[in-house]
Amino acid sequence: MTLIEQAKADIQQYLDREDGELLFNERDLQMHLALYLIGSGHYDDVDVEYYVPFEELDNYIWKNELKLDILLRKGNEFLPVELKYKTKKHSKQLTRFDECLNRQVDVLKNQDARDLGMYDFWKDVRRVELVRNRFNAVKHGLAVFVTNDKRYLNPSRVSSNNCLFSMEEGLHGPVKHWQQSESTCAKTHPDFDLEHEYTIHWGQNLYEDIEFNYCIVTI
Repeated sequence: MTLIEQAKADIQQYLDREDGELLFNERDLQMHLALYLIGSGHYDDVDVEYYVPFEELDNYIWKNELKLDILLRKGNEFLPVELKYKTKKHSKQLTRFDECLNRQVDVLKNQDARDLGMYDFWKDVRRVELVRNRFNAVKHGLAVFVTNDKRYLNPSRVSSNNCLFSMEEGLHGPVKHWQQSESTCAKTHPDFDLEHEYTIHWGQNLYEDIEFNYCIVTI
C-alpha cells in the first residue's frame, strides 16, 4: 500500500470509529489523530505543526506562517495532512474525572462564518499543492474537513459571494474567487486558483450522539 493510500485509510478508519469520543476543537482533533496515526505503526515518523517557511513556496499569496497540521513520513516520502474542524454550538452534560456534572456545558462553540470556513478548506488544498510542487519528497497530501454543521454540505446559491468556495458533494472547479470583489471577504482573503478539479465526498458518524460529517480530499 502506498503512503497516500495508507494515510487515507487510517484517517478514514479514525473518523469512522464506533467508540469515537467528542473532540472539542481543531487542536483536539490534531492531537488525537496524530496519536492514532503513531499508534498504527504504519509510519516512520509523525510530526505536528511542521514549519515550512512560506518564502520557499512560489506564488504563496498569504504571506503568513505555514505550519502543516500533521506530517507523515514513510521511508524517503513525506505526506502533509491539513485539518479543519468547524462547529456549531452544542450543549450537553459532561463527565469529568468519572463524575457527571450537574449542568449543561457548551462542549462545541459556534463558528458562524461558513464562507470563511469553506475558504480556509480550499486554502489548505492550495497550500499543500504548493508544498508538493516545491519539495521532491512530497508526492501527495490530504485535506480533511470535519463539522457538525450540516449547512457546509448545502450548495451555495449561484448569486452568493462564496459560490465558488462551495463544499457540497461532487466535483469542484479550480477557480476560487469571491463573486463580489469589493466585499470585506475579498479584501481580507485573496482569490486563488487550484491546479485542477477536486471531488468532495461526505461521510458521517456520531461522536457521543452528536452527528458529524467529514470529507477527505487527496491532493
